[in-house]
Amino acid sequence: MSFCAQVKNELSSIRLSGCCKPSYTYGFMLFGRSFSYKKIALQTTNEAVCRAYCDAVFSTYKIKPEVTVGGSTRPTYKASIDSEADRLKILASVDYGVDEKVINNDLFLRECCPAAFVRGAFMACGNINDPEKEYRAEFNIKQEKEADELLALLCELGITFKKVKITGGIRLYTKESAAVEDLLTLMGAGKKTLDIIDTKIIKSVKNNINRARNCDNANISKTVEASIRQRTAIEFLEQADRLYSLPQELLTAALLRKENPDATLKELCKLSEEPLTVSGLNHRLNRIIDIYEEMKK
Repeated sequence: MSFCAQVKNELSSIRLSGCCKPSYTYGFMLFGRSFSYKKIALQTTNEAVCRAYCDAVFSTYKIKPEVTVGGSTRPTYKASIDSEADRLKILASVDYGVDEKVINNDLFLRECCPAAFVRGAFMACGNINDPEKEYRAEFNIKQEKEADELLALLCELGITFKKVKITGGIRLYTKESAAVEDLLTLMGAGKKTLDIIDTKIIKSVKNNINRARNCDNANISKTVEASIRQRTAIEFLEQADRLYSLPQELLTAALLRKENPDATLKELCKLSEEPLTVSGLNHRLNRIIDIYEEMKK
């Protein structure tokens, strides 16, 4: 089951208070497949969504949608209100859109009602990606007017979405994890909100581990490369019979590196009989490399 299906299943199980039922049902119908005097219908591949739609319409209007199931490879559920009298009854109870006429009428009685409306809209035309792959939530809407009004309502509720035209309509979307979390919280999908927060924490820990590992690997590579250059210089000087004519501090450093080819500078300092700092030892080894390069020229 997809993450989006899990979210909608969780939302469909929420018990609505009496004041929120009209808002929820209206959002469900307005953003469904059709909402006009000719046709009011919802089409979905999620059985729980279809059942929630029918329950909402019946609970609000005492009208029972007709349900049909089609699709050869994947079941597609269609819930429609076939009676013209029933459609007119529903349409007479609401104003079209999500603008001030709706916000100020009997649909949005309390502060909780707009959230129920958004939940219904998401059930009808919303989609959300698995946060393991991508943070993304969207509403796919046929009419631009309804899209603009829903966009404004989301903004008023403190959730920022973007708008883009697509084939057959308008898409409102966000790729911000905080906005996705806020939307789920607003709609009442608390479990899935926590899942996303957990995913963010796990991703953050993994990223930090990877950064540390990459940093360690880079440091190891630098250490190995430096050791190879130092040993090459020391072997060259030894073959040229110049190693033991070096100043004492350089000879000591050269012999330390020769005897401990894989040790880090810090480890070499600990092995040294005389007190040495990492920067001091590094300076001496670099001087040996400079002598080697001068001799090669």
